[in-house]
Amino acid sequence: MASRAAEDTEDPAMGRQGGSLHVEGGQRLEDALNPPELNPEEAKLYRREFTVMSWTFAINHATVTTPIIYASSVLTNSAGQAGNAVLYGATLICSLFFSTVAFGVLGAKKGLSLAMGLYAVYVFLFAVSASMCAEADAKGACLQGHPLQLPTVLFGSAIGGLGAGILWTCQGAFFASVCERVAKAESRQTQAVTAEFAGSFALVFLAAESAVRASATLLTKYAALNYAVVFYLFSFLAAGSTLAFMILATSLKGSQASSGSFCGKALSAVRLWKDPKIWLLQCTNLTFGFAAAWLGGYVGRNILTKALNSDFIGFAGALLSALASVLSKLLGLLAQRVGKGPVVALGSISFILLGLLSRLVGDPAAWGWGVLIFYVLMGVGRAVYESTNKAIFADFFQGEKSAGAFANVFVFGTGASTLAFVLGATQQDLPELYLLITFAVLTLPGFLVASAMKRGEAQES
Repeated sequence: MASRAAEDTEDPAMGRQGGSLHVEGGQRLEDALNPPELNPEEAKLYRREFTVMSWTFAINHATVTTPIIYASSVLTNSAGQAGNAVLYGATLICSLFFSTVAFGVLGAKKGLSLAMGLYAVYVFLFAVSASMCAEADAKGACLQGHPLQLPTVLFGSAIGGLGAGILWTCQGAFFASVCERVAKAESRQTQAVTAEFAGSFALVFLAAESAVRASATLLTKYAALNYAVVFYLFSFLAAGSTLAFMILATSLKGSQASSGSFCGKALSAVRLWKDPKIWLLQCTNLTFGFAAAWLGGYVGRNILTKALNSDFIGFAGALLSALASVLSKLLGLLAQRVGKGPVVALGSISFILLGLLSRLVGDPAAWGWGVLIFYVLMGVGRAVYESTNKAIFADFFQGEKSAGAFANVFVFGTGASTLAFVLGATQQDLPELYLLITFAVLTLPGFLVASAMKRGEAQES
């Protein structure tokens, strides 16, 4: 199907866009006079595929994000932060150079299946690493690890990073493709469908993550299982969700990337760098990358574990994910009513407060249960990142640009996290904090300038 040009504006005023007359909501005048026929069966098919992907993806991915927040505590701090740095670094490299190639060769279903399988291997090797803690303190933090703990977690993290780079690029391209197809089948504006689906996906995605993280606390604190056993169970869950996706999902016709040279596919993300809008929209991704590393590396070990106990890391992570799950749906609806700008501003403010309160205001480790405020703030910021932010990229970069655009989302986000975990592993906390706050401040201005450029390009064409 031919997709609407990425330069179409969301301005409500009638104007000239992409060479055609448009009316309210950005709809082309010829489409308004001759609306396309509704195709409920096709819409139902695409919505089913979206549901299958959402649930299996969410369960699989939840088993991976849980080890990340535990890494600096159940492993030694240096091994945990180094493992996370390799995980994000491998994701960065794969997203930039190999993910679009994998998508072009495998398509959405096979690409997602491969990536989810690699995730299962990562969680299994993390469990092996967790079993190698030789000495822990009274709060449950690992003080001394077996000599093989570090190489094991680094090897597993490299595999997980490779999977993550492929996973998110395939998922992003799949998301943009389904939104365009549903919009056509239901005769709706693509921007409205992206807002709806972004909220729905984030709701399922974060609800599953919340459940898995809460189960980590339940299994360790109340079922008295050690961390290694819990993560072995999670690896089996990841493998099961992968198998379910392979069985239930279908290879949608047309979901394969367009043909082209190996280098052309590999550099599809880089080619978008000549568009200044791709840079202006990256502040949310950079901020989220630094914030995720700050929460998992610094806040988890130096604030939450001291204030409560390492057993409560899963509970705090579950609170974060549950809040983000509910808010992502609500913010998706809000974005449809008031636009995406106010929602982006809310996320920016939350990330700024996370940074300021965790290091620059008093001694948070003495706040007791009050330390959960950091996970609440991250939950708000993450809801914006998972829903509205990704809907923005789907709006700005449609069609063949979608795979490269979503690869860039994770190139910048994982690049920020990689740098942050390296800084954390070398005890360079303040530079990490200042980078987090700086990009949070720049997020809204970047979005507003990019939106103005998009409108200007549409009026000139």
